[in-house]
Amino acid sequence: MRKSLLAAVLSLALVGQAAATPWHDLGPRAMAMGGTGVAMAQGPLASYWNPAGLGQQYGTSGLIFPAVGIRFEATGTVLEGANDINEINKACERTDATICTTANLTDALNRFGEPGNGAMVDFGSSLAYRHSPWRATFFVQNLTYIGVRPSVDPNGVVVNGTTIANDSAIHLRGGNFTEIGVGYAHEIMETGLVFGLNLKGIIGRTGFAAIILKNQDTGNGGFGDFDNNTASSFQPGIDAGVLWDMRETFDGIPMRPRIGIVGRNLNNPKFTNPGAATLVGEPSKLSVQGQARAGFALSPMKFWHLSADFDLTENLTLIDGFNTRYAGVGTEINLINRPRFNLPFRAGIKKNLANTASGVSYTAGLGLNFFHFTIDIAGQISTKRTSIQTKGTSEKIPNSAAASLQLGFLFGNKDEGAR
Repeated sequence: MRKSLLAAVLSLALVGQAAATPWHDLGPRAMAMGGTGVAMAQGPLASYWNPAGLGQQYGTSGLIFPAVGIRFEATGTVLEGANDINEINKACERTDATICTTANLTDALNRFGEPGNGAMVDFGSSLAYRHSPWRATFFVQNLTYIGVRPSVDPNGVVVNGTTIANDSAIHLRGGNFTEIGVGYAHEIMETGLVFGLNLKGIIGRTGFAAIILKNQDTGNGGFGDFDNNTASSFQPGIDAGVLWDMRETFDGIPMRPRIGIVGRNLNNPKFTNPGAATLVGEPSKLSVQGQARAGFALSPMKFWHLSADFDLTENLTLIDGFNTRYAGVGTEINLINRPRFNLPFRAGIKKNLANTASGVSYTAGLGLNFFHFTIDIAGQISTKRTSIQTKGTSEKIPNSAAASLQLGFLFGNKDEGAR
């Protein structure tokens, strides 16, 4: 069994060391626990976090309808530079000589074009049903990723104190990916070692837009071309995972340690980019390459759980020069832990280890389980703040923030801690 586990670990670790998208924290339970869920995978959403979780002896069945979440992150000074360029243009139009200067424009362009600058938004949703006797889940998941990157025109001057001669722009690129599939898992001879697999079809719709900063307020409109310049394509997808519940292997081991590893999109699906993107130098395909992640979980008591996740792959994003490798830890404490009424509180922290400038993010959430109906919420916010404008008014926002909501009707076996 240990050799089988090692083989699974090695095979998943061989996933390509880059991906065009970061890991999305799908579902409020995982988001609230520091973005951890590989070793805590349970219920219908195990198909996303680790399909091996579908094969546990004590599993949760039912319907998730839906789980939704959104996350925003800004890197560097791209928003500050973009908004300042737009404000300088407005100042030139009203002949405000204190702001409408070539020096101010040059400074804004330098901040706008710094390496690693950009912003990204990712949105996730899932509708999933798990049928316990089959140890299978049917799911429809939608993951949307949009990246904003600067395209700098280095020739920036103010003409006659009234006009900006500069065509710097922001490029929006990304895609909407709908996954329709089935997940299944099987335990090896009651050892606690479970292997899981997802087979899915992915409908990808990519988009692109170029927005000239001097002509558009980056906070209002101008993004319609992203929906107009699109391309659609279809690709198959494969996910695989392994989960080892050590309690089932070693009788009496305390705190029920679990180890999980998952690989998503192992076949490296690629989706056609729109013609407007390739005309400005974007690749003809948007690659959603393989990701691999490991997790560890403990349950010191029946009402208290601890978990940790770590990206095994360093993932590229839709921001040039900005990679992600998330690590997170979290806890769940059931403040009220009764069969028909449960009130879990969750909290955690996470950090992008691939970027030293990324701050620690704090996460928290709450759930309510009443009979079989469940509702869960979660939020995440960065400790660091970034300036989004210095000309005219000065504004700052958190480097990253996220929120998630889930409704469900779930049922399952009660885990008494032994076979």
